[in-house]
Amino acid sequence: MQDNIIADRMAPYLQLQMYAKFTQLAVKNSCVNMGQGFPNFPPPQFLRQAIAEEALTETLQYTITAGHPRLLKAASEFFDKHMGVKVDIAKEIVASSGAQSVLACIFQALLNPNDEVICFDPAFDFYRPLIEFQGAKHVGVPLRPSQLNSKASILNRFENGKIKFSKEDEWHLDYDYLEQKLNDKTKMIIVNSPQNPIGKVFSVEELDRLAEILEKHPQVIVCEDAAYHHVVFGDYQPFSYPRCITHPKLKSKTVCVTSAGKMFSATGLRVGFAIGDEKYIKGIKSAQTYHNFCLNPILQTATAKCLEQTIDGQYFTEIRDLYEEQSTMLLKGLIESRLNLHCWVPQGGYFLVTDITDVEIPEKYFKDDQDGHQLTKDFAFAYYMANEIGVVCIPCSPYFENKELGSRFVRWAFCKTTETIQDACNRLK
Repeated sequence: MQDNIIADRMAPYLQLQMYAKFTQLAVKNSCVNMGQGFPNFPPPQFLRQAIAEEALTETLQYTITAGHPRLLKAASEFFDKHMGVKVDIAKEIVASSGAQSVLACIFQALLNPNDEVICFDPAFDFYRPLIEFQGAKHVGVPLRPSQLNSKASILNRFENGKIKFSKEDEWHLDYDYLEQKLNDKTKMIIVNSPQNPIGKVFSVEELDRLAEILEKHPQVIVCEDAAYHHVVFGDYQPFSYPRCITHPKLKSKTVCVTSAGKMFSATGLRVGFAIGDEKYIKGIKSAQTYHNFCLNPILQTATAKCLEQTIDGQYFTEIRDLYEEQSTMLLKGLIESRLNLHCWVPQGGYFLVTDITDVEIPEKYFKDDQDGHQLTKDFAFAYYMANEIGVVCIPCSPYFENKELGSRFVRWAFCKTTETIQDACNRLK
């Protein structure tokens, strides 16, 4: 009997079930769950109202594959106003069932077996399995922190309720190493900005350098994962920061992915978009046809109504301010904790990362409790936290091609209520 090739190929990614595993552990041990990236507060009332109203009037039949016309129109007008990107709704946009489904359609449409995709590590852990499903190969190019910040050095920057981002918080890309990894097989580079899990926003200078390098590799497509494009801190404004889709030399080769679920703090909404040149969107529409055909019509028209209602941007300024406050609260709590952590101030997104190199962990947590195999330090730390301190975080080695490099880091989510974050901080003291 022939082996199940796909199942065998996916075996190394079984650890990605860690989200469910740590969520179950959180429930079992009555932990504060600072791991998985979903807001634990209600979505805006206007979203609930829109869904209720549309449920009473929508025909509940198939919509066109690319998306409901009202949704595509509302999204294109929103992107034009807030990103300065004009989108031809007939040719340059497609909606799918959340950003993950959009990514799946992009990879199905644009990747062939043996193509190579460069991921900037730590990279969102769903990229690699989706790339593997196409028979393509992922190539990790690590970002490295400029330094290990001491707790005192970050606390010294605490002023007026905020901890300001500085050059000490930057994660750098080795462009010489990137050039070594680029070759004739390279089909795509994924740029996730703000980046899950480190909260990095790529600067204008970084995107300029990337554009300069890619001029030598015209076959390379840029997949810009902008799921958190409304959550950017400091001097950046929601949706307005250095982006591939608006960069003069990158926009023609970029497919930009966004998430309405993230925008409206409702991760179960499952409405996402891809925008880009017709030559890419045409194939993505074809993949969508055989992937899930179309989205739930109620959620499409409800999302359209919400985009129409929030086009002035006030809601997104308020939600950005909230997340920036929550990130500061969690970061300050980690700095004041009993743990010897090294931290960085995020520039956006839902998460921050800490280095656990100097944390002592009981030896028993380095053994898996089911089959006894040796665990990396990030997993040992996460189990230690869940079992003895009552706080859940997420190991970062699955975000790296080089697991050893990633085993120094864990991820914490700050898209939580003030009460939840305070509870976690109290347990960490």
